Amino acid sequence: MGPWEVVGAPLVVVDSGHGGHDGGAVAGGLVEKDLSLTLARQVRAHLEKAGVRVRMTRDKDCFLGLEERCQIAAEVKADAFVSVHLNTNPATEIHGIETYFAASQSLMARSVKVIGRAKRVALGEQLAKIIQRKACQVTKAQDRGIKDSQLIVVMRSPCPAALVECGFLTNAEEAELMKRADYQQSLTKGIAEGLVEFLRSQGRAVQVAKAP
Repeated sequence: MGPWEVVGAPLVVVDSGHGGHDGGAVAGGLVEKDLSLTLARQVRAHLEKAGVRVRMTRDKDCFLGLEERCQIAAEVKADAFVSVHLNTNPATEIHGIETYFAASQSLMARSVKVIGRAKRVALGEQLAKIIQRKACQVTKAQDRGIKDSQLIVVMRSPCPAALVECGFLTNAEEAELMKRADYQQSLTKGIAEGLVEFLRSQGRAVQVAKAP
């Protein structure tokens, strides 16, 4: 933060999908584990610029189990969790952004007394809606909406959690967009802005004070 000091800043866990021996999707000349890390680092940079503390689940090409990713959020008592992924589909004409949340949570997540289970579930859906709206606004990508899914990283996270499928590598035009630095910056700024808006809606406004 340079000469600035974050005062009472909220903490977000940014998760880069896949890694190590798990490459994830491979299409359009892109490998999901690599692109998701690039995007996650950019989300971190945007959040830190806004005064939000960030913990990455991985900051290099390594493998982490899904439960390990959730455990990181529990250990740091995160205010929100976002996982960054890329999509594929045999129907190559399909394109756009979609964001996942879990309408129910596992016993593991329920056992962590961070916030009430019902509230945590509702907030996860709210987080997904805001990120989806912001990401689609700034990129002009097709809005494929939010979806309820029992994906482990959103179902077992002890805080409001969302997983963003940032685009389809199997769509030639979208894959080319995902290679562009300006598009990546727009996309990740939208995700970060969605997280900041969510945090503010929960009374977690970032307060930045100039260091003496």
